[in-house]
Amino acid sequence: MGPIMVFGHLRPDNDSICSAVAYAHLKNVSDPDNVYIPARLGPMPSETAWLFERYGVSVPIEIAHVRTRVRDVMVSDVVTVCADQTMLEVGRLMREHQVRVLPVLEGGFVRGLVSQARLAEMYLEEIEIRGFLTRHVTVGDLAGAIHGNLLLGDADRELTGNVLIGAMEPSTMLGYIAPGDTMIVGDRKRTQPMALDAGVACLILTGGARPDDHVVELAKETGAAIISTYHDTYATARLVNLSHSVRDHMETSVPFAEPDVLLSEVAEDILVSANRALVVVDSEGRLSGMVTRTNVARGLRRPVILVDHNEMSQSAPGIQEAAVLEIIDHHRVGDVQTSGPILFMNMPVGSTATIVALRYEHLGVKPTEQMAALMLSAVMTDTVLLKSPTTTEVDRQVASRLAEILGVYPMEFGIEVLKSRDSSMPFSAERAVTADLKEYRIGDARIAISQMETADMRNVMGHAADMRAAMERLREFQGYDLVLMMITDVIEEGSEVMAVGRIRLAERALGVSFDEGSVWMDGLLSRKKQIAEKLLDAASN
Repeated sequence: MGPIMVFGHLRPDNDSICSAVAYAHLKNVSDPDNVYIPARLGPMPSETAWLFERYGVSVPIEIAHVRTRVRDVMVSDVVTVCADQTMLEVGRLMREHQVRVLPVLEGGFVRGLVSQARLAEMYLEEIEIRGFLTRHVTVGDLAGAIHGNLLLGDADRELTGNVLIGAMEPSTMLGYIAPGDTMIVGDRKRTQPMALDAGVACLILTGGARPDDHVVELAKETGAAIISTYHDTYATARLVNLSHSVRDHMETSVPFAEPDVLLSEVAEDILVSANRALVVVDSEGRLSGMVTRTNVARGLRRPVILVDHNEMSQSAPGIQEAAVLEIIDHHRVGDVQTSGPILFMNMPVGSTATIVALRYEHLGVKPTEQMAALMLSAVMTDTVLLKSPTTTEVDRQVASRLAEILGVYPMEFGIEVLKSRDSSMPFSAERAVTADLKEYRIGDARIAISQMETADMRNVMGHAADMRAAMERLREFQGYDLVLMMITDVIEEGSEVMAVGRIRLAERALGVSFDEGSVWMDGLLSRKKQIAEKLLDAASN
């Protein structure tokens, strides 16, 4: 199994990213046989970026999807050959490693493919033993292919003639021999010197036969090579074909793909290709791996762990193609389905980081200061400094224990994190509206609810017109029926709420009027408990 991605929801908030990083760290410590990689599905919130920089934590990678890629199914430990090797060596490698196709490399680059099918064709062609007229073979390669001993001659000499079997009467055989040919012959004492006199370039003695002294002397005079093999004449003739080099039989029309290409984009090409294989190369064209029809048929899926969400609409594109191994969440149970039972921890607490911290305790792993800081920040921001209606006694206890590791007071630490949000970068209405946005389907309506916590309400509301315009653009672009935005004042413990679209739906659910454009709701801190659930109840009634 490849690396396991751990990530939160789309448009990640502080809890989503911090929980993913902390849980990936816990899994790497408690399950060293696998590799867990934290990831995110969007940009880092400003307070999260500030926190990671402060504590020297590496920013998790941003991923666009979890669809199966070529790299997820490819074989990276690939057996290869070079163009100068013989087809006999190819056959041995294929049998030894149980593969049907081998890439041909030159200097690390793929120049072609040689396949089991081509080997089979060569065996079928054995009735007309292929000579060396068009595909030259060295004496050394020929000796290797037939498991022979080179008794005389230059191993580097190229053979360029036909291959004959000396099974006829010598006088008859003379009519078939041309200078430069290779002859396969047993211990026929009359045929051997006659062949040398006729100009053969190489004499192959089968059945372990050894040449007489006068034959050796004659070969020296004519410059011929002599090879002795323990195979009989029939087996030797078959093996001669395999002395040809890979270069002569490789296919140079090779299908290529880079590792991050989607498997779905190349699967059909693999299935219909002659070799049922695809060569995977890096950006420089060097071999990275191979994908065969077997790899495609296995239907491998990218292994993932979801934190802070369990709904497909909030997860990474392609989640339906992934193998979900675990879910750690504090939201309602959604629609993510798995092929088998998994660890699904869903608790009614104020933060996913609270559950992650409990997992550290359950597994007997003490968080590092870095991980404690991430989890404490997530608990404090997701519960709005432990004031949200979603806050539980469990959240408070976990926050206290994490703060003890860091040597800080939870409230002071949380306020510092929230203040970093307002001071770290210039205000952006688009970012304010979309940074922490959740989508809900309530009845026949698609609703988006955005939340922004701040310790400087006056400054944020100075951009109210820009935020409302950004909400309208979002509603039109995404086709939402209603877009709500909560600007939560963490000091005053309430929220200013704005709405665009089907605002009457929000007015009925919340019991307020948006005639003034926005409305202050004292004590409104939880999007889930105090808005989403009321909208759901209103739709049900």
